[in-house]
Amino acid sequence: MLEMLKYIDKICKENNIKYWLSSGTCLGAVRHHGFIPWDDDVDIELLEDDYNKLIKILRDNETEEFVIQSSQDDPNYIFDFAKLRDKKTQVKESFGLDSLYIHQGLFIDIFKLSPSNSKFLHYLCGRLRTAENYTKLWSMKNKILNLIFPCIRAFNNCFIGFCRQLDRIAVTNRYRHTMGVSFLKARNKNDIEHVIPQTFEGNLFPIPLGYDNYLKAMYGDYMTLKKSHTHLK
Repeated sequence: MLEMLKYIDKICKENNIKYWLSSGTCLGAVRHHGFIPWDDDVDIELLEDDYNKLIKILRDNETEEFVIQSSQDDPNYIFDFAKLRDKKTQVKESFGLDSLYIHQGLFIDIFKLSPSNSKFLHYLCGRLRTAENYTKLWSMKNKILNLIFPCIRAFNNCFIGFCRQLDRIAVTNRYRHTMGVSFLKARNKNDIEHVIPQTFEGNLFPIPLGYDNYLKAMYGDYMTLKKSHTHLK
């Protein structure tokens, strides 16, 4: 995962793309100067334009080692964010839907931040997308669900797309992960507008300049060690 992160960092530097370590990876950089001991993935965030630019570059420059995974690249991957996958490894996630994916290697989650004025709309759309994922999982064993799943998918895409437009109205300085992702914590524009280098596993990677406010908003007393969930079986 560190090699994957170094690969993304190189591409971003070469193409003037601003990104930063986010969520637990940012917390690990600040508190541990590396991975949280029980962490099993890497999270990064970008604003919309930079996100779209990075995904296109990663898609157009697939290597022997790494491949981009999104709903455009893998029909069974239906999340509203992308992953960079390692082709040389295989992992089993606790959710189980990953068994349908084309690529199942170790991953970096790549999250897009969008202007947001409504926590409720994000919650609602996140619940819809979660229900959709479970329906997809259950449809593996249920022919009726398998038949109606495309209709559920189409409805959710239309509804969530409409909510994304509503969510942008009268926004000033608040961002969230793109609608459909179940992480509701807001990011303040002042915290993420600039980035600074931070040591992570002996390398320097960008974190938000306002990392203290950023991490407090998500974790409260983030310097106190509290074991969290993991993704893998």
